[in-house]
Amino acid sequence: MRITAVAVGTRGDVNPLAELGSEMVKRGHDFRILAQEDFRSLIEKKNVTYLHLDGDADHVMKYLVTNYRTSLDFLTGLMKLKRENPAFMDQTLEALKGSDVCMYGTCAGFTRDAADKLGIPCIRYFYSPYDRTDQYSLYTVEHGTPAVAKSYDNITGGMPILSNLLMGKWRRKNGIPKVKNFDHYTEQNGRKVLTFYPVSPVLMPKDPKWGSHIHVTGYWYHPEEDSAGYHMEPGLEQFLTEGEKPVFVAFGKAESKALAKLQMLTLEALKATRIKAVVQAFQIPEAEKKNTNKLYFVDKIPYSYIFPKVKAVVHHGGCTTNGIGLWAGCPTLVIPLALDQWYYGRTIHELGAGPAPLYIRKKLCTKEQLQAALTDLVSGKYDRRAKQLSAEIRQENGIEEAIRAIEGIQ
Repeated sequence: MRITAVAVGTRGDVNPLAELGSEMVKRGHDFRILAQEDFRSLIEKKNVTYLHLDGDADHVMKYLVTNYRTSLDFLTGLMKLKRENPAFMDQTLEALKGSDVCMYGTCAGFTRDAADKLGIPCIRYFYSPYDRTDQYSLYTVEHGTPAVAKSYDNITGGMPILSNLLMGKWRRKNGIPKVKNFDHYTEQNGRKVLTFYPVSPVLMPKDPKWGSHIHVTGYWYHPEEDSAGYHMEPGLEQFLTEGEKPVFVAFGKAESKALAKLQMLTLEALKATRIKAVVQAFQIPEAEKKNTNKLYFVDKIPYSYIFPKVKAVVHHGGCTTNGIGLWAGCPTLVIPLALDQWYYGRTIHELGAGPAPLYIRKKLCTKEQLQAALTDLVSGKYDRRAKQLSAEIRQENGIEEAIRAIEGIQ
């Protein structure tokens, strides 16, 4: 079977596909990923075929994450990306030719337009709740009420509008009817579109009302494989093994003035609380990155390597990073920027595995709030629950469930 996946987003969007593709290649399938050049090495390292898609991954991060405040900002970001990369539809069509099936996520919705033109079956994958349910939502803190389901109205009503704004002219030019309603995305040629959520059901239980075409599979990753071959520098090894275990603080690649301030505030909070920490922060000035017996600064490091060696983690709450932290049994503090990160931050708190998230989309948190949250994180009260969740997640095999479903496509 030839499967072509299209990925537009961050490393957290691309890496699970590469993990899935790696296993499918081992089973004799032809798995290819169309993505931006920034991710070529990540994909090819997994023995998956890389296909070039124009675009700058840093712009995706800036337009769709860092600049995200409202749904209008998200639309504006998508339109900027489209203008910057006029050849992306030609590249997508070329990549999909000869495929038995194609896969796409939230920011690669144009793949569906290309698939409609070529008559190729689709698979959708999402890293956060997208299909209507009473149970939970990105847009409300309520659970199990009709009000939760109603919060999905902006998806079901907005997606057709968004699709026609971005791709309506292209569809008309290619003789494809415009998108009339949300059912266009959930059905194709009279059949329900196979849909994956590469998330642990611990955090996102499958709604019994959903059909058999929707799978909450568990995470798509091989943490042990990702960390294989990594050699820790002697200074870090000494820091990790001498004295108390540190926390690991990571801010990701997003950059802005507000995030630069957040990183400095967090550094001040760590110093004030004297919490031992390994810090990965790309916007802290080099002059401030001075290793001490309480702080150690790192650049790139596999999360699957460092997370099992620390007592707790602090990060922005992206789906995959979040999953690796829970797999490692780490109490977690999430400082979310946008999209699914707020959902995972509050879900971890609701499950008892970490403090309430410090939401910063509208207003940056204070040093005092950071100090309180960090102190709470290392208090010990979340340790047992984090270990319990780890044991549950380690029993899942998201890649295996996804492959069975893909191979079952007739």
